[in-house]
Amino acid sequence: MINVVVRDVMSRHPITVGPDANLLDALVLMRGQKVSGLPVVAEDGKLVGVLSQRDVARTLRGAGGIPEVTGLFDLLIFGLSEETGVSGQVLKRILEETNVRDAMSSPPISIPADASLELAAEVMRENEINRIPVLRGDRLIGIVTRNDLVRAMVHS
Repeated sequence: MINVVVRDVMSRHPITVGPDANLLDALVLMRGQKVSGLPVVAEDGKLVGVLSQRDVARTLRGAGGIPEVTGLFDLLIFGLSEETGVSGQVLKRILEETNVRDAMSSPPISIPADASLELAAEVMRENEINRIPVLRGDRLIGIVTRNDLVRAMVHS
């Protein structure tokens, strides 16, 4: 991976969500696009955050009082039950009433397109994140994910 930079492996034209979308719509978009997180882009095109499934689970834990939920799989396994008092209807209501801006990680961790893959991997490891938006100035031009890094390692 010597001399390989982020722009060489990033996914161009990432799927994004706006900060005013609700969490249910964002999750439907994630599922439909088969991604686990989305850059959050304001109307003016500026990157304002990142929304991951972990962010959604954290928000549900706070808003719904769902204990011990650290991810969406935990929610499915432990969160929806008579013991916790959380039903599918309650969950849906919370997701519909909560905007992305209230759940996203902000300020977003990002990286320039000319950064090395080693730096991208280090930033991801240090921050325990699975994706990094790639910027030119303050504009989103791509995204680098764990899968992009693994693919680059396999092909090098």
